[in-house]
Amino acid sequence: MSTLLLNMDDIEIGKQQTTIRNITDEDVEAFGRLSGDFNPLHMNDEFASKSHFGRRVVHGMFTAAIISATHTDLTGPGFVYVGQELNFKAPVYIGDTITVTVTVTGKKEDKRILILETMVSKQAGSVVLQGNSALMELEGLKARRVVSQETEHA
Repeated sequence: MSTLLLNMDDIEIGKQQTTIRNITDEDVEAFGRLSGDFNPLHMNDEFASKSHFGRRVVHGMFTAAIISATHTDLTGPGFVYVGQELNFKAPVYIGDTITVTVTVTGKKEDKRILILETMVSKQAGSVVLQGNSALMELEGLKARRVVSQETEHA
């Protein structure tokens, strides 16, 4: 059975997807290794304790990466991330539980692009990141979707 590929017509304005994730020390360590961002504010307890944050801060781009995963949960594999505006409002710390919410707010039918509002909040409900993103429908997948569904029903 193939993965259902959604297209622009399947996704309505107002459609929303949420991801909840507890941020661990292991997440921060792994993201540092993957990204090469070893800023001691993220990686070193002693250094971070002397900053105005008072403790280690999670990489902002790690939080943003969870937005990307939430997009895929919303649309399926038929779209690719083509734009993001991010406004970091407050830090995320190790041990925080974040809620990532993406909401379809518009469509550019001629360009096959979805516009989404993105918001990340912490356990207390405070917004830590917000912005807008754009996803483009991958060409050719609609035709493959029809063939795949016909094959499955044959």
